[in-house]
Amino acid sequence: MARCNFCDADFEAGRGDVLLVCPYCGTAQTTEGAKFQDHYMIRVHFNQSESQRTLLDWCSKQLGAPQDLPVAAKFVEYKLVFYPFWISRVDSHTTYTGMGKDANFHNEWPQRRGAYKQIDFFWKPESGSFTRRHEISISGIPGVDEDIRNFPIPTRAKEYFSHAHAEEFDGKVLHSKIGEEEAKEAAKKAAYERQTRLVLDEVDKIETRDDNLDVGETFLIHVPVWELTYRYGNKKYKASVAAATGYVIESKFPRSMAFRAMGIGFGLISLLLGIGLLAVAFYFGLLIGAGAVSGSMLTIIGLALLYKGASRKEAKERI
Repeated sequence: MARCNFCDADFEAGRGDVLLVCPYCGTAQTTEGAKFQDHYMIRVHFNQSESQRTLLDWCSKQLGAPQDLPVAAKFVEYKLVFYPFWISRVDSHTTYTGMGKDANFHNEWPQRRGAYKQIDFFWKPESGSFTRRHEISISGIPGVDEDIRNFPIPTRAKEYFSHAHAEEFDGKVLHSKIGEEEAKEAAKKAAYERQTRLVLDEVDKIETRDDNLDVGETFLIHVPVWELTYRYGNKKYKASVAAATGYVIESKFPRSMAFRAMGIGFGLISLLLGIGLLAVAFYFGLLIGAGAVSGSMLTIIGLALLYKGASRKEAKERI
């Protein structure tokens, strides 16, 4: 339990929570009782029924989904969760030197312009710089689902946090388990990694680099997500839908019997063709020829299709 330093109300707080949001007055505060000013939220624009309808409409369009899914699915659980994220804007400037690969081309084929008989690769010194402003989002709950952690947050739509708005939808507001300074350090590290990827697009080896990373505006934002569970047949399927945009963050859905039968059929055909080509290649001693390669590929494809078709595991799709 924790006690609000501003309205004196008692409320639940978990082990490891470092930034708390009072469910009575909505004040964000540290465990020491200091008020946190830069606290925002994204408002709910898709209510429960709209999010459910959006989810089933999306699932019904996925490969292998049953045609009667929108009418046969029954929702058995739903809850609105406000997940905490730290947003930092990091001004980043990186200068670098390194080695990139280049090539010399010799002996062009007369029958085909632009094709060469010999290509010599060599290392070439490269240098340059990148200046970027990165908006980094750090989940306030380190162990949160990867899809929720990485989905795009429309920060331009942020408003000051209103607990009354969360209560309107019976939403659960989660406390952040990391503080502002820890979030800034994580944002700085993420910006460094993004700069690294930019440099490695230009060179293959980085020899020297100099980074100037300035973590600027940092704020806490609570993002609403509908956590939904529906039943189809004898199985339950879970999904997460962004309550602000209707974006399907992740969803599990059933596959129809027709899709599984088709997968098994095509899988058997590919498998038999692959085995046949491998047998022909082996018989004529063409183990590294086109027949062996094609046979191996068809065998692998056949086995994959057989697994997909025969498996009764639900498919998981992400947008």
